[in-house]
Order: sequence, then C-alpha cells, then structure tokens
Amino acid sequence: MHKNISGTMFYSLLFAMGGAPTIAMLIIHAQTQDPVVINNALLGLSVIIACILVPLILIQNAFLFLKRKSETLEKKIKPLCQLYLGLNAACLVYWLCIQFL
Repeated sequence: MHKNISGTMFYSLLFAMGGAPTIAMLIIHAQTQDPVVINNALLGLSVIIACILVPLILIQNAFLFLKRKSETLEKKIKPLCQLYLGLNAACLVYWLCIQFL
C-alpha cells in the first residue's frame, strides 16, 4: 500500500476516535461553562457525533483500500493525509489545553 493512502487511512481512523469527543466538547463549551452540564452531556454528544463521523470515515477508507494501488490517487490524497494529521494535532492540543490551562 502506498504511503499517503495508508497514512490517510490511519490518521482518519485516529480522528474518528478522537475527533468526536473534541467536537462534542467544543459544542458544549460554546453552550455552557457549568461543569455538571459538561460532564453529563459529553458522553452522549460524543456518541451521537461518532455515529455520524465513524461511518463516513469507514466508507472513505473502504474506497481508499479498494483503490490502494492507484498511483494517481496516491498523489491526489497527500493533502487529505496532511489535513487529518493536522486535525489530530489540533485535537491533541485542545485536550492538553483543557487539562492544563
């Protein structure tokens, strides 16, 4: 499998797992600063977002797996691989800020 296609598949799955709670926390923080409400809403909202995000990522990765030997797709997918890597880094920075600031 080509480097960019496999990287995109890995980073997108990583984002599907970590992105749902991050998006949920962003939505909750926009609504309230009450810690009780945040704790109660985080799990439910994370599951709802994951139920949308994970199937989309799995469909994308199934397509990439089927086309994994395509040289043209390998060249076209590089920006998407970098986008997912950037999203994962942003999620990590966000959670570190939540924990330590």
